[in-house]
Amino acid sequence: GPLGLLGNLIWLVLAGWWLALGHVVTAVLLAVTIIGIPFAWAHLKLAGLALWPIGKMIVPVEDPALPYARRW
Repeated sequence: GPLGLLGNLIWLVLAGWWLALGHVVTAVLLAVTIIGIPFAWAHLKLAGLALWPIGKMIVPVEDPALPYARRW
């Protein structure tokens, strides 16, 4: 809704881009080795979440599929 959009914009300006930048830098450093590639991929997913967090839901893989949660 509109409050979520406003909250996401405030978050993006104040803290989101710093967190996302940190995750991207960490992902690049981890991707240098073959062992670090899965961790780099996870950091890139977290960078997207750090930019626009309000309204997202983190669902563990072990949980049954919820009707309102998207699985990627």
